[in-house]
Order: sequence, then structure tokens, then C-alpha cells
Amino acid sequence: MGSSRGPYRTGRERAARILDAAHALFIENGYRATSLRDVAAASGISHPALLRHFGSREEILTALIGRLDTAYGDWSVERTDGAVLAAAGIARRNETVFGWIELFTALLGEATSPDHPGHELMRRRRAVGLTLGTQLLLPLSTDERSASFAALRLGALWDGLQILSLYFPGEIDIPGQLAAHESELAHSGVPKAPAETGDPVTCPAAPAIDPDSRRRALEAAARRYARQGYHEASMQSIADDAGLTKAALVHIARTKRDLLDAVLTEVIDAPRPEGEDSAQWLYSLPQRPRWVTAADVVLMCEATVPAHPAHAFMTRRLAEARQSAASALATTGLPPAQAASEADRIVSIGLGVVISWLYDPDHVDPRALLGDALARIPSFTRSQ
Repeated sequence: MGSSRGPYRTGRERAARILDAAHALFIENGYRATSLRDVAAASGISHPALLRHFGSREEILTALIGRLDTAYGDWSVERTDGAVLAAAGIARRNETVFGWIELFTALLGEATSPDHPGHELMRRRRAVGLTLGTQLLLPLSTDERSASFAALRLGALWDGLQILSLYFPGEIDIPGQLAAHESELAHSGVPKAPAETGDPVTCPAAPAIDPDSRRRALEAAARRYARQGYHEASMQSIADDAGLTKAALVHIARTKRDLLDAVLTEVIDAPRPEGEDSAQWLYSLPQRPRWVTAADVVLMCEATVPAHPAHAFMTRRLAEARQSAASALATTGLPPAQAASEADRIVSIGLGVVISWLYDPDHVDPRALLGDALARIPSFTRSQ
């Protein structure tokens, strides 16, 4: 009995040490920029010894999120007196947990891929939250569908706010935004959900592979980013996917960073029509092939770390959307501070809705959710 407990206890302690080291490294260097060998070294064990506990970095990240959920209580059922959902209180607590937002956002983006080890964990987690939110909002709703619609929008707002907070430190008041949203629901009730279109929202079919080698290379890279993120996508794997030699790929993009820059500018941020609102790309996300939208979301969640090569690109694009929405809302007579706060709420909902759609494309209608949120922006409304 004693001999069996010893190795078991040692194994648990070693696994905990690995998670502790990974937690610190992921926050300091970024999840994708940290290798398993880095984690092993920081844990004081060999790389083979680490692999006996965790077969991949994805498994470590998933375990970290599970451990944080367990350590900080059942977030899905907490409530405070007088609150509709207590989301603001949970958000305040999350802000006190070292690395929670950073780790959660990293997993949020890359686990949209069905192949990711954390995909089912995140799907279950989101389903529990949606069910609970629907139940709590039902007394303020005219019907269950409206309650579910409102719960989904609240979850999207929360996800989007966490992303914005990492790109704009100190500027985004997550608990304050959630408290304001909950207050509106408590005061005015849950708006009736838009009528169902009757048409399922499906990802557009991917275009036939262009015979042009550059286009093939950029598409292959974007698809890899959607599945693995930037750091894991090697030049050789992308060349193989594109049906090119590595030498031919290097002729198109000399370095891995050059290839990323080309994907960002030519695929993810394709030139917009002149005069188009800067927030329009939020609405267009679910109108593009899934692999383009997934690459965009994975890179956005991955690039919250300033050292990431896509960080400046994502920061600029998000800043443009925030500013454009705030300027448009100011024309309606809102004071500048209120317009800026409302703009952040709208942009956050837009980001979160697209993420929700990637996780559950069969049940999330991004057109209705995005249209409802973005319709508050006058310039966007006029462009439709």
C-alpha cells in the first residue's frame, strides 16, 4: 500500500510542478512561444519525464484551465444579492487570479479547432454557462429563446472584453462593463430575440485552390494558423500543404515572419472598399470561409502577448474599430466617455459572437447577434 502511494504522490507533485512552471512561462513569454523543453527546464525535470505526464503543450494549457476552474470555485453558479447573473462579481475575482485572463484567452482562440485537446472542455464549459444564463434571464424574458439569445450575447461580451483588455491594458473595465450590461437587463428586461431566418448559417465553401503558387501558399499558411497557431506552423509543413517545395515557398516569403505578414495583409485584412466602416470586418468574419475566420481568431487570441509578431497588426485593427465605433456613436449625442464605453461593448460583442459561432456553428446565428449589436453604430447601419 505504502509503496503504491509513494510513486502516485510523487507523480501528482511532479505534474503540479509542471503546471506551476508552465503557468508562469505562458504568462511571461506567451503560450505558443514557450516550448515543452522550456517547461521541463523550469520544472527541474527532463523533457522525457515531462512527456510522461503531458504529451503536448495543448494538454498542459487545458489542464491549467481545468485547475483554475477547480481552485476558484464553481464560477457557473455564483450569484450576488440583487444581481441578474453576477457576471461582474466573477469577473472581478478573475482579475485577481494571476494569469487567468491570459491563459483563458489563449485556450479560447486555439480550442476553436475541433482537433484541439481542449475543444470539448471549452464546448462543455460554454454550454453550461449558456444554460445557466438562460435560466437566470428567463424571468426577465418573454420567452426562452429571447433569454438564450441574451445569455449568448452576454457571454460574447465577456469573451470580447477579455481580449480587448489584453490588447489595451488599463483601458477596459471588464467588471464595470458587465455590471452596466446586467443593470440594463434588470431595468429594461431582456429584448425579444429577432425572428429566426429559417436558414442555417453555414460557412461559405472554400474557394477552389488558385493555381497561383503565392495564393496557394498563403491559403495553406492560414489553414495551418487556424489549426496550430503561428509558432507551430513550420515553413516545411506549409510548403507541403501548398504542394510546393520549401525553396519555392521561400521564394514567395523569405522568412516565416514574412509569410505571416503576407497572410495578415492579403488574406485576413483583405483590402476593404473605400469608405467602408472600420467595424465592418467584425460583421464580415462569419461571411468568409471558416479557415480564414478561424485563422483570424486564433492569431488574435495568440497575439495578445506584445512580443508576438502579429501583435501590432491586431492592436491597430482593434483600435481602429474602437475609434470608428466611438466616433459614430458620438454623432448621436452621446458624451465622449459614454460613446467610448458603448463602442468597446459593441466591438467586444462582435468578437465574442464570432468565437461562439466557431464553437457552435449549428446553433449560433452570427448574423442576428452581430446585426443587433452593430446596428447601434450609425455609419454601419447606413452601409448595409
